[in-house]
Amino acid sequence: MGDTNTVEQVNIFTMISHKKIAIGLLLIATLAIAQESRDNGNKKGTFNKKLPVRLGSDGRPLLFAPKIEMCLSRKSHGKLGKHHYFLSWREPWNKFEDWDWFNARNFCRERCMDLVSFETAHEFQMFKEVMIADNITSIYTSGRKCNFQGKGCDAAHFQPINVNGWFWTGAGNARLPSTNTDNKNTFWSKTGPSGKPQPDNHDGIKAGKLRKVSDPVGLTIEGLQEWHDEACLAVLNNQYNDGITWHDVPCHMRSKLVCEDSDDLIARAIRENPGVKISEPTPIKGY
Repeated sequence: MGDTNTVEQVNIFTMISHKKIAIGLLLIATLAIAQESRDNGNKKGTFNKKLPVRLGSDGRPLLFAPKIEMCLSRKSHGKLGKHHYFLSWREPWNKFEDWDWFNARNFCRERCMDLVSFETAHEFQMFKEVMIADNITSIYTSGRKCNFQGKGCDAAHFQPINVNGWFWTGAGNARLPSTNTDNKNTFWSKTGPSGKPQPDNHDGIKAGKLRKVSDPVGLTIEGLQEWHDEACLAVLNNQYNDGITWHDVPCHMRSKLVCEDSDDLIARAIRENPGVKISEPTPIKGY
């Protein structure tokens, strides 16, 4: 989250009222390290972004480390406080792409950024206005539910995890307030696919538990199927006639993304590349 005590808001907020410049470029290529696949279930003209990943000893994919060349050349569509932001739909090379949560996070991390963390009402309100102005259906945040086996998510203070197990992965794993209480800095929807307040883990509960499972890999600490578990936090634009609000969604859902500068990843990139200075990116103009 940016330092909201610093009243510095560049491009991303002042440009909301401007008409976007028509972009003639089509998506004809992507980064050499990336793979693209067309998903017939997506809207026409939308691509899914998949990045090659390495697996850890537990068989799970590993998060990407920052790449110094990408950190140095990262782009900014606006700034709030001390942090710059990248909006995927405003970049010609990425405007037609959708990501699942894990690949979205890795896209940001390579650039010394992470998925956006809405830790204050002020920051979220700014992006509500952006989503309205740009007619964006959904964006991913760094919000995540602690549903992993063997990672401490079964600790008593996280129970039940759908209430006490949510945290911002992009903000030092800072925990979100309990979801069953009102808080000025949380914006969970009051409804969803089943008409229940969010988060409700609709898909996870609907899919249910598997019987006679010999290998627990792929199951949550609640015994639910990880693929269907709604463990990621997305912001949806009036999908349930509920305005722009927070929803728990399966992490394989495809969405646009917002990256935010990560102090931790910038510091790591500097440590791993002595003598290199990571300057602020040049704001992208034209909106």
